This record gives sequence, structure tokens and C-alpha cells, in this order.
Amino acid sequence: MVTEFEQKVANEYDLRFIKYGAQPKSSLWFSDQRQTSRFDLIIECIKRNQSSRYFSINDIGCGYGGLLKRLHNNFGDNMFSYAGYDLAKSPIAYCKRKYSKKGVQFHCSGIPKEKAHYNVMSGTFNYAPDLTVKEWKDYLFTSLNLIWGLTRHSMVFNLMIAEEEKITAQKIAYIKKETIVNFCQRNLGATYEHFSLTLPNEITFAVRKT
Repeated sequence: MVTEFEQKVANEYDLRFIKYGAQPKSSLWFSDQRQTSRFDLIIECIKRNQSSRYFSINDIGCGYGGLLKRLHNNFGDNMFSYAGYDLAKSPIAYCKRKYSKKGVQFHCSGIPKEKAHYNVMSGTFNYAPDLTVKEWKDYLFTSLNLIWGLTRHSMVFNLMIAEEEKITAQKIAYIKKETIVNFCQRNLGATYEHFSLTLPNEITFAVRKT
């Protein structure tokens, strides 16, 4: 069931996709380069922790399918299966027309339908319209717990990091690094941090099943 908050996020991304099309701006990203850096950190996590030649991946908050293209640049088609999930209908309809084939599927949903080796989220939790910091953190932790139960190997996600937890005037949420590391280590699994010099206020976290 989609919450009022999730519907608000979906509506905003729908409107942005209709306005800007398949480009980073429609997903509230500043540039192609920064988006590519995020994708490459996720792919680096997969490569470092790849337990078998073939793997499955759930891309939660997939938008217009940007990560899928980057995955194809790094892995052969016969090396992975992909399922993209997003609450916004317009980008999912676009992805179904453009990318759907054997081993690639898209769903208008915020939660995966099946387990995967890797559950990844790029920017999925950054936008927090009309939430307090506590409400956003509750939503984040509830979502991570749920997705962890659908993870076979690793869960990979990025967040905006600051010394003071806040939601900006632009409705972007920031969290302390220690808050997310402590939550994941205590409730989920071994947690690793990955950085990029081009993304100074972000950390990509990889939480691995033991």
C-alpha cells in the first residue's frame, strides 16, 4: 500500500519526468557526471562482493533506467538479471517500452516482488517532502529492514551525509554517518562505506549478509 508521503514523491517524479524526460534532472540529480559516479560506486560494491558469475539485482527507485545502462557497460547480458522498481508511473512506462526483454523487467512499486542477490538504491531516500527528520528516519529504517529481508547477498544504497541531521529547504534529507552505520551494524549486517571525490557530501553504504 502506498503511503501519502510515497504518493507525493511519486507525483513529483512523474511531473519532472514529463517535463525533463530521461535525464538526471528528472531524478533531482545535478549532472550526468555525478549520477555516473553514484552508479559506479554501486557497481564497484557489486564487483568487490560478487559471489558468483551470475547475479540478480533489484534497482529500487530506478527512475528512467540509468543504472541499467551502466550495468550493461560493466557486465555481459548473460551475467545478471535486473528488476527495476519505482513509484512514479511515467518513468516505469518509458523503461518498459525501451528496455524490457528477457532478464529485464520493470514494476510500478516501491518494494521488490522477489528476492535478489543485490538490492540497490541510488538516491531513493534523499527526497523528503513534508516530513520531519524523525519521520524520515523512521521511514528510512523501516524500508531498509523490509528490503534487507529480500536480500540474498548485499544491500547497497547512498545517502546525503552531514554533521547535523536535517531536511533542507529543497526537501533533501541529510543524516549523520554514525547514525546509519550504527543502525545497520546493529540490526542488519556488516556495513562498509564507499566514497567518491566528486560526491563530497555522500556515502554509498554496502551491507552484506554474513
